[in-house]
Amino acid sequence: MNSLTKLMQACQKGNVPIFMTGPFLSVESLWAKGLNFNQVLQSAQGMAQVALMNLELGFEATVVPFDMNVEAETIGCPVNYHDEAEGVPVYPTVGERWIETAEDFDLPANVDQAGRIPLITSAIRQIKDQAAAQSAVGAFLPGPFTLAGQVMDPDQMLVNVLKKPQIMGAVLDKLTELLIRVRAAYTQAGVDYIIIEEGGATSISPKSFKNLVLPALKRLLEHKSVPHILSLAGRSEGYLHLLAETGADGIGVDQKCDPVQAMQNLPQGFPLFATCGSYDMLAKASPEQIQDAVHACLEQGITMACPPADIYPPARRENITAFIMAHKFYRSRGG
Repeated sequence: MNSLTKLMQACQKGNVPIFMTGPFLSVESLWAKGLNFNQVLQSAQGMAQVALMNLELGFEATVVPFDMNVEAETIGCPVNYHDEAEGVPVYPTVGERWIETAEDFDLPANVDQAGRIPLITSAIRQIKDQAAAQSAVGAFLPGPFTLAGQVMDPDQMLVNVLKKPQIMGAVLDKLTELLIRVRAAYTQAGVDYIIIEEGGATSISPKSFKNLVLPALKRLLEHKSVPHILSLAGRSEGYLHLLAETGADGIGVDQKCDPVQAMQNLPQGFPLFATCGSYDMLAKASPEQIQDAVHACLEQGITMACPPADIYPPARRENITAFIMAHKFYRSRGG
C-alpha cells in the first residue's frame, strides 16, 4: 500500500472509499444556506462552510479551493467574479492572459500572503478544526501546463510547444516553483493530500508531454510530504505510463479515458480514480440509474468512481447521496 491507499483506508467508512479528487459542491446545499458561490470563493469561512457540506453529505474527504484561478491571481493576473446566470453559479475567469515568457512575471516573495492563499489556508485550518477525526482534507492545484493555460494565450502556448520549446520550458519551470511554494503553504496549514489537475496537457503530443511537462511534474512531486493524486482529462491513455514516473500516489482520469486500458498502462494495484457517468448524470438520472453506473464503473476494477460535474446543471442532492451510497454498500460480483 502507498501513502494514499493508507490514508483512504484510515478514513473509509463503507465498502469502497469515497474521496474527493477535485473540487465539488452541492449547489442545492449552497442555495439552502443562502450562500453565493462567487462570494464563497473569496471568503475563508465560506470556503470552509461549503467544504464541510461534503462531509455532511457522506464523502470521506473534502477539497479546497473550488476554482483554478488562485495561482494565476498570485502573480498579478486579474480574476473576474461573475454573477449567477439564470440562477446557476458561474466559475470565475482570468481576465487577462498577458504572460509570454518567464521574464514577464515575478514570483511573490511571500506566497502564503499572496492573493487568496491566506483565505485558503485559513479555510483548511477551519475545516481541520471542525471535521471529524476520520475525515481527510485535500487541496487542489493546477499542474504547471494547466496553469500556463490560465496565464498565457492558449494558441501561443501551442506554438511555443512546437517551435519554441525553450521558452515554454522556462515558463513551466517558473510556474512549477510557484506551485511548490503554494503547495508548501497548504501542507503547512495541515492538508492530508494534494490533487494536481494537469488536464490541459493532453492537448499536446505524448512526445512533447515527455519533454516539457514530465520534468516539471517530476520536480513538483519530488519532495512531497503528503499523498498526491495527479489527474488528466481527455484521451489520456497514451500519457499514463509517463505519469507513473512522476512519483504520484494515484491517477485520475475522466470519461473520455478507457479505465481498463488505463489500468493496463499503470503498475498493478496503482490507485486509479475515474469520472463516472455523463456530465449531467447527477442532475438528470434517477438514483437507481446512478447506482447502476457506479457499480458498472467499479466492476472494471478502478479504485473509486468520481462524481461528474456538479455546478451545471445543478446536481440533485438525492443523486449525490445515491452516488455515495453506491460506493459504501458496493459488493463486487466476484465477491
